[in-house]
Amino acid sequence: MNKRGGRVFLLCSRRPVVAEFLLLAGALEAESDLVPVLVVPQGLLHLLPATLPARCEVLSNDVAEWRRADGLGGVMYGAFGVLRKVMQGLKKLGLALIGDGFETWESVARGRWMARHILALHRDGLAVVTGDDRDIRSDQGILAVARSLGLFTLVVAFGKSDPDADAVRRAQPSYDVDQSPHRWLKRWIARRDPASVRRDVNGRPLLFLRLGEYLALRLHGIRFPVPWSYGGGLADRVAVNDKTAWQMLKRLGVPEEKLLVAGQCSHDILWSTRTRRIEIRGALAATLGIDAERPLVVLALPPLSEHGLAEADVQREEAEFLFATLAQASAGNAVVSLHPRQLRADYEPLAARYGVPIVSQPLRDVLTAADVFVAYSSTIAWAQLLQIPSVALEYYGLGYTLFENQPGVMTLREREGLAALLADLVAGHEPYPSMVSDLSVAAGGIPFDGQARHRLVAEIRSRTLGAPVNTSGA
Repeated sequence: MNKRGGRVFLLCSRRPVVAEFLLLAGALEAESDLVPVLVVPQGLLHLLPATLPARCEVLSNDVAEWRRADGLGGVMYGAFGVLRKVMQGLKKLGLALIGDGFETWESVARGRWMARHILALHRDGLAVVTGDDRDIRSDQGILAVARSLGLFTLVVAFGKSDPDADAVRRAQPSYDVDQSPHRWLKRWIARRDPASVRRDVNGRPLLFLRLGEYLALRLHGIRFPVPWSYGGGLADRVAVNDKTAWQMLKRLGVPEEKLLVAGQCSHDILWSTRTRRIEIRGALAATLGIDAERPLVVLALPPLSEHGLAEADVQREEAEFLFATLAQASAGNAVVSLHPRQLRADYEPLAARYGVPIVSQPLRDVLTAADVFVAYSSTIAWAQLLQIPSVALEYYGLGYTLFENQPGVMTLREREGLAALLADLVAGHEPYPSMVSDLSVAAGGIPFDGQARHRLVAEIRSRTLGAPVNTSGA
């Protein structure tokens, strides 16, 4: 194999990962002679820009790619499709254990076929990069083949991961060790594989995987060593955003030698906006009518119903409360950023009623203009990087907090206190000065310098081409 000019496969299995890996693909193309290959599900292809890096390739899981692979590709595409139909029927009949098992087995088997016939990892593949090596879609099959071929496998952070948040999403009978259905089998798994169990805030023992998922992965010879931790799968290396994340993963059981502090690809773009703060504030003033000379509050509207965390009427009522509170506490100098899953038309009436406009740009492009940030989102980490004091809306009672005791963040547990807190922050009263000071001190442990992509490319080149790399901080 000619290593130089070999391919690096970037598994874009989720919407946020596509944007991150587009940035990494650009850096791979610019800084090395490796060929980046974006592996994108058919349903996410529309997220790709019209122009890609010159040597970048795109491969999908659509029928056209399978038919192009070889004579058997079209047949196998149909066979896997039939299996998926069977699984859906089993679930409708209430046979969740069998349905989950078939679904997981099929996903991994499809990934294995893709790896060998569509991606052809065995030809000139050098590395496989994923956003989470615990993802049980077809990614696991691709990673399994990569490991069998000796390719370097790397996990790259694209957000903040928290095991308590994972536990909240699994507070259901299908994960609860002490609840039916199949309680005896779940208890057997818990005894056999104690690392797969975590207790939530209410003390309930929960499995990371549903029974069918667990059994199917074992049939494929896959077992996550540290399932409740990001990067707790079988990848060779795990790149994390900062030292705090490094410490958390180590505490959860991920081996220290597996961890690399690299930063996040999109943080490089965020870093570049810092020098354009005045320009960005001026643009917002010109287009939205804010006062560029007064403190600005930016709200990332929580997508409670859009993420299935609340009913639509709860979302509407909370959105109205937040728009009204922003208008009052900021004296009208505030803007709202919507999550990609939120429809602008649903919130424009509130923006007009309260005089709080909605930005059209992505949050990442305007956040640097803020003096105060309000959110219930991992994007608070962006504000910390930009040293912008934040308010974390932690009064939704979902059982976990992402930013409690974090520098520069006030976690609000009582909804009624939001207006007064925001008014104090906008006026520059305490705790605003203390939050700014804490953020300045904390900045020393975070690699925020516009070089995250460079560090990741250097790591990949080191592991595939033998090029020297500085891994300080890992």
